[in-house]
Amino acid sequence: MEAALKAIAEPHRLEILKLIWSQELSAGDIARQFTITRPAVSQHLRVLEDADLVQVRREGTRRLYLA
Repeated sequence: MEAALKAIAEPHRLEILKLIWSQELSAGDIARQFTITRPAVSQHLRVLEDADLVQVRREGTRRLYLA
């Protein structure tokens, strides 16, 4: 629970969760919604994944995320 609270305390991570709450998106689709770098978005996704707040599915070389 503590990891989840720390994860969503960061504003970009909360916005990412809102984006993928009702639709599955690729990391690239998520990154296009932000002005931060793609590697930064990937780091935020990793934190959310480690906190068990997102589900990740591989489709070929793509990783798809859903909250």
